[in-house]
Amino acid sequence: MSYLVLARKYRPQTFDELIAQKHITETLKNAIKTDHIAQAFLFTGPRGVGKTSMARILAKGFNCKDGPTITPCNKCKNCVEITNSTSVDVIEIDGASHTSVEDIRRLQNELMYPPQSSKYKIYIIDEVHMLSKNAFNALLKTLEEPPENVKFIFATTEPHKVIPTITSRCQRYDFHRISIQEIINQIRTIIPNEHLKFEDSAIFLIAKKADGSLRDALSLMDQILSLGKKKITKADILQVFGIVDIDFYNTLTTDIIENNDKAIIDNFHNILKEGNDINEITAGFIEYLRNILMLKIGIVLEEVPPDNIKSISELSKNFTEENLLYSITILIDAKEKLKTSTQPVLHLETTLLKLTKLKSLVQIDKLEENLQVVKEKHAVYSDSITSKPTKYQTDILEKKQLIEQKDKIKPVVKEKKASKLTFTDFKITEELLTKEWEALKEKVSKEMPVSAVHLANIKLKSINNNFLHFSTSSKLAYQTLSDIAERLSRIFTEHFGARIKVNFKLTKTESKKFIHNPTFEDIQRESPKLAKMINIIDGYIISQKRE
Repeated sequence: MSYLVLARKYRPQTFDELIAQKHITETLKNAIKTDHIAQAFLFTGPRGVGKTSMARILAKGFNCKDGPTITPCNKCKNCVEITNSTSVDVIEIDGASHTSVEDIRRLQNELMYPPQSSKYKIYIIDEVHMLSKNAFNALLKTLEEPPENVKFIFATTEPHKVIPTITSRCQRYDFHRISIQEIINQIRTIIPNEHLKFEDSAIFLIAKKADGSLRDALSLMDQILSLGKKKITKADILQVFGIVDIDFYNTLTTDIIENNDKAIIDNFHNILKEGNDINEITAGFIEYLRNILMLKIGIVLEEVPPDNIKSISELSKNFTEENLLYSITILIDAKEKLKTSTQPVLHLETTLLKLTKLKSLVQIDKLEENLQVVKEKHAVYSDSITSKPTKYQTDILEKKQLIEQKDKIKPVVKEKKASKLTFTDFKITEELLTKEWEALKEKVSKEMPVSAVHLANIKLKSINNNFLHFSTSSKLAYQTLSDIAERLSRIFTEHFGARIKVNFKLTKTESKKFIHNPTFEDIQRESPKLAKMINIIDGYIISQKRE
């Protein structure tokens, strides 16, 4: 007798044998009990979670000699034929290979014939989303008014590709991914029947790699059984499936924390020499850091091996949540670039080394806080210079003046002019400021072109001991120029060769008089541009709002 793979050998045959889908089995059993059986069902969910198995069990429940029943006997002719996929009344169709309108029309022609030995003729269409749009449309009329003795059961992994008009005519049931612990429990019930022994860590790795699919888990076990060993170890699983051991990620993370660049590169190359795929290494490290992040915020995941939770929790203390999010982000970016990189090893090397610089990163809010402290200290120093100096400050100023005289620094105004103006005991006046204003604006424009435009919206209010007080009614101009007041003071100081300070004050604007039902003359007087536009477009005012 040929070998029967475990996925078929241990396929569930009753509602109660189907694991992790109790929310569906209970609903369907109640529907059968109360005789509220729909004409069409849509089973959706990931691969290998029991969609097709559920379809067959449901078909047996309908066509069992004792049916409709929630406990098909699995012994009568109908049940056995459905189990063996030989029933003439339960037709299984692969949607991926029967996608055309002609396929659906052949199916519709068969509907004219009643079931031969069963109560219902049942069509199970797997991967129904593969049908063409025209095929779906051809199926619509049949779903709207199917024969009483016909049932449809559709299964798909991509329900979003099934057109809404089909979905709306079906009872939809969404299957869940199977948890790691539920897969582990199922494997443990199978192992004794196969006269095998597995280490607990080996079972965990199989369940984790199955990624929520029991069928995949049983297929992986088939592959392991080909080793011919009576006891399967963790090392066997790592070797056969090319899984990177979590110990590698523990060591790699420790080296990153300790900035041990050489150890990082050495360990990375050693794991590559063992035949591990670089994409799998990257994906595994992303998942590992994600698990650390989850533990950091207090979430224990089933993907983390129980015997590794303590060590990972200890490592998580060396990271902030921001560091972990940043690390995961650059690794995800690296993983995408590896697909097209001509030097993938170099690309991942530089990414891993980049992670060692996490501690040197400064958060934006912290940087802004530090800059604000520096700004405040500078403001205090500047104010102390312009106010009445203490004896200590007087000494500093005298020394500064001696140095300036020694270096023969002479203040110059407006270099474009042929003559140079030299100042002693310089005091700026409104007349001089007006004379030099364009030159000042030009200098500000070169250094801060965006901010310089707001100089047109300010007015000089007063000058007090070389302290220029400007005002503006524009909130934007006020905010922008206030933020750069120190830089403007520096430009003015360098231009005049004497310490100049500037500040800005926001003044309130007087509201314009509101005119009810304005005439064209009112508009022309209040807003000549608006009046011109009205003339051009031959328009008129519908309503008027205050500013």
